[in-house]
Amino acid sequence: MRNRPLLAALLFAAVAAVPAGCASARATPPPERAVAGRGLSEAVAAAGRRCACRIGVAARHVESGRSFEHLAEEIFEAASVIKIAILTEALAAAAEGRVDLSERWTMGPESRADGSGLLLLLDPGLNPTWNDLLTLMIGPSDNTATNAWIERLGADAVNARMAALGFSRIRLLDRIPSLTTRGADPSPWTNLRLGEVTARDVATWMERVARGDLIDPDSSAKMLAYLDKDPSRLRIARRFPSEALWAGKTGSMRGVRNDAGVLRTRKGRFVLVVLTDRSTATSTSAADHPSVLAIADVADALIRDWSRDLPDLPEPPR
Repeated sequence: MRNRPLLAALLFAAVAAVPAGCASARATPPPERAVAGRGLSEAVAAAGRRCACRIGVAARHVESGRSFEHLAEEIFEAASVIKIAILTEALAAAAEGRVDLSERWTMGPESRADGSGLLLLLDPGLNPTWNDLLTLMIGPSDNTATNAWIERLGADAVNARMAALGFSRIRLLDRIPSLTTRGADPSPWTNLRLGEVTARDVATWMERVARGDLIDPDSSAKMLAYLDKDPSRLRIARRFPSEALWAGKTGSMRGVRNDAGVLRTRKGRFVLVVLTDRSTATSTSAADHPSVLAIADVADALIRDWSRDLPDLPEPPR
């Protein structure tokens, strides 16, 4: 849940220029499953020791069906990864004609949320479109945009949609604290549970987006485009060159560092989800937090191990 200065400048310019004005089913892994090699389990264990945290992992290779899991059915705090659930209901509502993404939302004096985002830096009165709010919610993980969508859709509708799609263990639990509560004692962030997820359900969501069969092909393509606009490469994608395309969503709260998405290389599409919690590290930078480095370690081990015997595709995935 971090601001990036360059993106902030670009989005500031863009927003400032705008004038005012089905039965529930549990998601399961693909039927073709490869038995995890001992080396991958050892790599996850080593990463867990590095961060002194709990780690949940779910990884899939879309083209071959290969998979690996570790604590993949255990519940973790979602942090900003829960925003994929809000995105799902928003695009479903748009596909059903209940939401017009070109309509504009006005940021009032009490609208701004605490934590990450660009809108909290700007003055009330801005009129971004609802599509702008989705872009801000997923890329720079803007909390004000997120709360606007939660207020419009409702948590019950978000959770009902996820359950209907087979993701009963991806649940939105709360709103993000308002900027007006910053400095309150006790802090509204204390013991906050924004959402809960399992690595397996998030991986299945990402795989269905990659395959184009979540809601419908057009909605899936739009979801991947939002994930692809400005994803952080400091976690799962940290050790891969820019030629390896990354579309994903991070999440951070006290003791929690998460990342999830789709890595596209000459070897195909890799769905990677790494969730961590229970870390007590507080004195390191955001980029070098032990849990962030542990996530990078796990992703690097998985891609290196699987890429050894996967054939190159005629053309890399776009």
